[in-house]
Amino acid sequence: SNPSSHRRVVERVRAEVPDFLLGTGDMVNDGGKARDWQQFFDIEAKLLTENPFFPAVGNHDRQGRSRSADNYRKYFAVPDGSPNPERYYAFTYGNSRFVILDSNAYSFALTDQTAWLETQLQAARLDPRIEHLFVTMHHPPFSVSLHGGQRELREAWTPLFEKYRVDAVFSGHDHAYSRAERAGVRYFVSGGGGAPLYPRKRKSSPIDIEATQYFERVNHYLRVHVFGTFVEVTAIRADGTVIETLSWGKVPRSKLPLAIDRRAGDGKPATAVARAPKIAGALPADGEFGWLGVFGGVLVLLAGGVLWSNLRS
Repeated sequence: SNPSSHRRVVERVRAEVPDFLLGTGDMVNDGGKARDWQQFFDIEAKLLTENPFFPAVGNHDRQGRSRSADNYRKYFAVPDGSPNPERYYAFTYGNSRFVILDSNAYSFALTDQTAWLETQLQAARLDPRIEHLFVTMHHPPFSVSLHGGQRELREAWTPLFEKYRVDAVFSGHDHAYSRAERAGVRYFVSGGGGAPLYPRKRKSSPIDIEATQYFERVNHYLRVHVFGTFVEVTAIRADGTVIETLSWGKVPRSKLPLAIDRRAGDGKPATAVARAPKIAGALPADGEFGWLGVFGGVLVLLAGGVLWSNLRS
């Protein structure tokens, strides 16, 4: 809807040199129109040829003309392994498991997708190699912007997120940035990648207000670093300035800002040396890797998306 804003976000994300991208849906305004997809790929072409892309389907991607679902299937190839991989799927990267959901479904608690979701979360938590669980879906369970949080999602899926200690849930749909938290699960709404921005809702539900800790009407993306058990999420505006940073887990030695050289034995003061974070190149066995980004909206970079990058050692 706003190609110039979309392009600015995409250029910022390309400069981050991500390892891969997660999309939170609504890559186009009307999934049935070839010209909408053409506009998306005209802007995204270089980014998507340089990085793997794992999208969640948005309501606009499959609305409008009847062939919108065919277009979505034609343009994106995703991992197999679920009963319906064109709608929902999962994959592992390093020490993290990613579950991509189709939040456009109805009767969430009764669908095969919900049963599959619990199977995925349970298996990940029983796997000693998996430290982190991340979920991507288009509609947010909690939001104080125009659409608001989705009650059906809260009732059907957030209990599972809490039960299996999901680290973070990334969504789009509302065209702004917001962060919420409930029962130890962090919820990020990243919808500021290029569509017209939404204001804060004048009257949100009490549960959305209680859970939401930050809101800003802004074009942006998210960058996520993972260092072993440590996770750092940074929300970044299209102009490159930082909105906020949230982190959890044990800070690794490679993230400490200063290293003191204790070997000085000549009577001179010891030297304080600034240290850059370790970057892992090829994914190491211990799962120490870099960052991911998220950006969202109806026509945002990946229409609401996430980008992930390795730390190089």
